[in-house]
Amino acid sequence: MKQRIKRLCEAMGVGGVGDIAEVIARDIAPFVDTVEIDALGSVIATRRCQNPEAPTLLLEAHMDEIGFVVTHIDDDGFVHVTNCGGIDRRVLAATEVVVLAEEPLVGVFCSTPPHLAGEDKSLPKLEAMGIDVGLSAEEARRRIPKGTRVGFRPLYRELGEHSVSVKALDDRIGCAAVIRALELLKDEKLNVHVTALFAVQEEIGGAGARVAAFSRTPTAAIATDVSFALTPDAPAHKCGELGKGPMLGIAPGLDYALTEQMRTLATTHGIAYQTEAMGGDTGTDADGIVGTKDGVRTVLLSIPQRYMHTPVEVIDVRDAEAVATWMALAAKEGLGV
Repeated sequence: MKQRIKRLCEAMGVGGVGDIAEVIARDIAPFVDTVEIDALGSVIATRRCQNPEAPTLLLEAHMDEIGFVVTHIDDDGFVHVTNCGGIDRRVLAATEVVVLAEEPLVGVFCSTPPHLAGEDKSLPKLEAMGIDVGLSAEEARRRIPKGTRVGFRPLYRELGEHSVSVKALDDRIGCAAVIRALELLKDEKLNVHVTALFAVQEEIGGAGARVAAFSRTPTAAIATDVSFALTPDAPAHKCGELGKGPMLGIAPGLDYALTEQMRTLATTHGIAYQTEAMGGDTGTDADGIVGTKDGVRTVLLSIPQRYMHTPVEVIDVRDAEAVATWMALAAKEGLGV
């Protein structure tokens, strides 16, 4: 699992640009009957059962990541960007990035030394921050067109025995869990078709999941994403804990009966889990899937993650393995049928 996570997170996928779709398509191909990439760029893979009229269970995670879009290059050669998805500006100073030009360039966000910053504690606006790529203005403008995507430089690290840290774990860890679920089902006889959806554009509005779910019309869906994991500065009642299992979503738009079926599966098979209660939308692709066509009964499984929307996101691999096992059990049981 760790090698798959590393491979997925080191791929780039900011705003539809990068190689993540090809990496996922290669990884899942051995476990499914068909793999395709739709008009928006989402990867859709299907494992069919013997009955053509059988219902379809959708397993979903989003494969896009947060990043930036180049807006201009100033006269000193510094690259200026705007956000592509939610960005935590607190971590940007001195952070390494990759400018996804025709010939990719490594750069670093500018950082004002404390000797010069003085007592000013305010965060500069993103548009005011520059990225240093070591080029003159003329050379930078020649090599980096406006609209070029920029992503965090992947620096994969293992923390202790079970945790890993790298950019884009939101939601490549969900992608890894879905692929692992299909791997677990490879030799199983199923009574449902299983479609795996690796959606684009979750970080910028969720169009990928809505479009793909509309085209496939699943009977039921399990979406997986990340959610907040406890740190010393975070409110405990809003967080899960690393290594304590996936977080089963409880929200008005999620299907109550299917969620209870997932609880029963977990209890029967000894899968540790946590719960996450939400009073409105979930803020994930589950919201878009639920409202597709005539409506799709949907469950949400979230993987606890520290330092969301930064280059050093952290998860516990055991939580992702548990999601994969849980999804595979749901497919074998015919969730929603």
